[in-house]
Amino acid sequence: MTQFFADQIDQLDLAIDQLAVRDRNFDRFALMLIDNVVELVLHEHAKQKLLLARPFEFNKVPTSKWKAAVAATGQSFDAKVRYARETAMIPGPMADSIQYLHSFRNSAYHQGSRHEGILHSLAVFYFRSACSVLGAYQPMFYGTHSKDEISHRAVKYLGKPDLFGLKDAFKRACERLIEVAGALDGNLVEDLQVDMLMTIEQTDERLDFIATNAPNAPTRAEVVRDCQSWPLAWTEEGKAFARANGCKASNMKEYVEWLGHNYHWSVNVDPVASWKRRHTSLKKETDLNVALKKYCDFMKQTETFREALGEACMQLDGHIQQQIDEYRGK
Repeated sequence: MTQFFADQIDQLDLAIDQLAVRDRNFDRFALMLIDNVVELVLHEHAKQKLLLARPFEFNKVPTSKWKAAVAATGQSFDAKVRYARETAMIPGPMADSIQYLHSFRNSAYHQGSRHEGILHSLAVFYFRSACSVLGAYQPMFYGTHSKDEISHRAVKYLGKPDLFGLKDAFKRACERLIEVAGALDGNLVEDLQVDMLMTIEQTDERLDFIATNAPNAPTRAEVVRDCQSWPLAWTEEGKAFARANGCKASNMKEYVEWLGHNYHWSVNVDPVASWKRRHTSLKKETDLNVALKKYCDFMKQTETFREALGEACMQLDGHIQQQIDEYRGK
């Protein structure tokens, strides 16, 4: 068990070196290191619980707790976090934050998302959460093995404790890691609120751009509906909704207008004023877990609309450029 703890401490210390550089590529690498530590610790937690419960579950019908533990030792990250929450290893708000942070790691690693402006603060916050997760892990026993190889990074935090001092040594190491993380720059709430505000201002500008430059001179409210109606109109979902709700449109334009007025849009009016109220709420938040939830909920809930609006802007800009080219005789 000494080797396991030491390996996690080694990896977290390596993550500190990356975070200290304050470069987005190093921050991305740190995020991956930290996420890996969290996943490994949660996996070990579930595995230990299975070993303890196995004698009592022998020849019995598997219980929901047993199934949850088994699932947590599989490949599902969500199952590991869920089991840690259910067994009170980590509190609910932290469990939610870990899942949000894991999704940032996935988008950075698998999709190349840059998360400019917030990545460093996210990684620092994830580091502190990882230290708390490691500190909350309680193995069945603390022991050493003759083949243990403790790196110099881990020795910096652990020293060379004897067998009976291992538990206290690991506790102090986690506390020390958190202290070191406290010296890293990173203002999560500030960075999140700035990024949210930029998103809102971009949406505001796009609504103005279409309302000002579109040939039919729509209002901002009409832009909100139209940018969502056109993509939906071509889908089976849109066609099925129209059939089920008595659409009498005789052409495409009437059909799109009908969808705009009758479909239950997640955003059905100019959203900027209400979004700014959500931004104010985030800006005043002092609980980092709650702040992250407010930010992530906002980004997820508005993503589909923002993508549709962005596509509408691109199409209008293309139309304008075409008109300019035709005027110039190109």
